[in-house]
Amino acid sequence: MTTINSADTQYMRLISHNNPVRVAWNILILCAILGFLFIVTYRIAFKSFSGGALYYALNLLFVADIGFSLITKVKLGHIRIETPAEIRKYYMKGWFAIDALAAFPFEVVLIAIFGGIPSEPLALSLFLFVQALTLVKLLKVGRIFKELEEALDIIPALKRLILFGYWLAASLHLMVVGWILIGGTEAHRTAFDQYLRGLYWAITTVATIGYGDYFPDHENNAQILYTIIIELFGVAMFSYVIANVSSLVSNLDVARAAYQRKLEEVNGFMRSQRIPSEMQARVRDYYSYLWIQQKGVDTSNVLDSMPNGLSQEILMFLNRDVLNRVDIFKGSDELFLRESVRLMKPQIFLPGEYIIRQGEFADCMYFLASGDVRVMINGNTVAKLGPGSPFGETALIDNQHRNASIVSETYGTGYRLEKDDFNALRAKYPEFDRQVEEIARQRKIANR
Repeated sequence: MTTINSADTQYMRLISHNNPVRVAWNILILCAILGFLFIVTYRIAFKSFSGGALYYALNLLFVADIGFSLITKVKLGHIRIETPAEIRKYYMKGWFAIDALAAFPFEVVLIAIFGGIPSEPLALSLFLFVQALTLVKLLKVGRIFKELEEALDIIPALKRLILFGYWLAASLHLMVVGWILIGGTEAHRTAFDQYLRGLYWAITTVATIGYGDYFPDHENNAQILYTIIIELFGVAMFSYVIANVSSLVSNLDVARAAYQRKLEEVNGFMRSQRIPSEMQARVRDYYSYLWIQQKGVDTSNVLDSMPNGLSQEILMFLNRDVLNRVDIFKGSDELFLRESVRLMKPQIFLPGEYIIRQGEFADCMYFLASGDVRVMINGNTVAKLGPGSPFGETALIDNQHRNASIVSETYGTGYRLEKDDFNALRAKYPEFDRQVEEIARQRKIANR
């Protein structure tokens, strides 16, 4: 018993891959990686190695990231790694080496070894190279974005644009650093002024709108070749952005686009068939309400593509309101509930719609999930029903024609249970049979 409790406590400490804390931490780490890139390369460009609180704070974040990775559940597509031992094994074999290298305090160790910042060219080059090792964390950026995509359910095209924006910021900075290192800026200016003018040159060159005030030295082949490479990068960048923005716009709301096409098709049909304008307005109202309720998603088609057990779990969740409201279902056996939600078909009711007409043959019953309906006999309203009310069962039990009409007063939703399914449930579950018999008896008394 003690072992089980200990294990439970250990599992409770693990963080889900889509936990808001983990999502926020991943975003913070992405910012930290970009910040580290800026600091390290800026120091290299201007040979400025004065210690700063920001540098060491980012270093501590990378150390903490190792701890976070060891307590975070992993999701790889459909594969989940959720036990501490499996998480440790996966992390140690994968990203641990990169995270540990990025978190290692190289600057502190090197300063201790050299007794300060080295001035000799060879020692300084070694110092720069070892400091640059911390930038291996950049290799993990793609993985972090993939985790965020799964956790936040980001549209792929939007994710690509965000990722592109992230790398563009990094690339522009590296372009500036490269331009400074090959002598493209005015050396007499301060470090900040040089960086700002280098950034101006990089943006105008990438955007191919250079004004001609900052350009490569015509006698310096390195600067000319560097500018050509940056211009080619700018052309490729614009092609990528245009392609992805186009994809993003076309796929931003696929469901609404499909809904608009369907509505155009229906409108075309009504015009060609000269449907009365009042009836056309009711049809459009129906599709508008259908969009609000379902957002263009056909629930039955989606559930039919899933395994039976999973689709039943989803149906139980989707129908939880009607199961809690309808007296027949309250406290019922779970097997009965699962079979019932599988057999019930969702319906939408419009104001003024006759859901049931007096005198027609009974072929189903209904459960009202939302909205209000009125019961009418010979044109007179005898009762009103609200959410959670079943109706239409009396004629099914007696195998007779409908003795009343049911008219929807408001927009509403409900579920339809076919006669054969209704009789099958009565035969299988005596308690359900007893309850509908009692409801039918009370309705008959009330309608006398």
